[in-house]
Amino acid sequence: MIPAFILLGTRIEGALLRQTMLSLQLLIMLVGLWELASPGGFGSTFRVIDYYVQTRGYDADAFWAGGDLFLSSERPGGRMLLDGLGLHRGSSLFLEPVSLGNWAIVGTIFTAAMWRSLSNGARLFMLVSTAVLLVTCDGRLALSVILLFCLYLPISAYVPDQWSVAYLPLLLLALVGGEALGILAEHQDNLPGRLSVGLDALRSMDLDQLLGIRADRVRFDDAGWADFVQAQSVVIAIGLWLALACSSFGRDPGNRMAKHGIMLFLALCLPISNSLLSIKTAALMWVVYGFCYARGRLTRMEGNAA
Repeated sequence: MIPAFILLGTRIEGALLRQTMLSLQLLIMLVGLWELASPGGFGSTFRVIDYYVQTRGYDADAFWAGGDLFLSSERPGGRMLLDGLGLHRGSSLFLEPVSLGNWAIVGTIFTAAMWRSLSNGARLFMLVSTAVLLVTCDGRLALSVILLFCLYLPISAYVPDQWSVAYLPLLLLALVGGEALGILAEHQDNLPGRLSVGLDALRSMDLDQLLGIRADRVRFDDAGWADFVQAQSVVIAIGLWLALACSSFGRDPGNRMAKHGIMLFLALCLPISNSLLSIKTAALMWVVYGFCYARGRLTRMEGNAA
């Protein structure tokens, strides 16, 4: 999926990319608002519980949230945002709230990458609609990453994009150090706890799993990097990271912000989930990657010709 959509991104016109993203953003926001306003009607239309029971082997009785929505539509401790309104966590077109949060992050990366080519109305729409999606999904990781992007992406516009290769190893070192200092909450239902689960999963892998040759697969639902390594091997995982991070996007601020944003999002998401390797939210992110890569390459060629 990754090379296919990157190649698609290298061929897509900027106007079509903007039109596609804005149209999808509007559709996703409207469906998400419908879900919050009428969870019963939304659930009976999409029958989310049936999808997971029939395709993922889940037990219908395990959906403690009730109704036809996915079990993570409610947290035991309630919502983080607007908790007093009695809203559940929405997923819109993505079946579960985490993927909607991932889409909001991809929308943020798109907005930063295309800022100069967006009209003032389109900029305002992306900012407002992304905030609405964040409230809809009530995603802790999504909110944390987007707040980090608001601070870091303007700075990253002045940082060579190939420096992004350091994000994943630095995060791994930070997790090991945080565990040694007792900062990571062991296996609790919060962000530090989820990171602890991901670190333990990676550390628990045997040689066959690291090489991707073990006959039986272990479920690593909350550890994306462990799940990816056992499916593809640690060699391919490292090679893919290096290939993505070491490609040159040039000096354009939008291109640099896109590259840093995508690689930082990968580094932050992979310890927790492999959802960025699925088509439903990641496809457009890889299209943006390919578009910005091609835009940077074209700029370099024009500069050399001049």
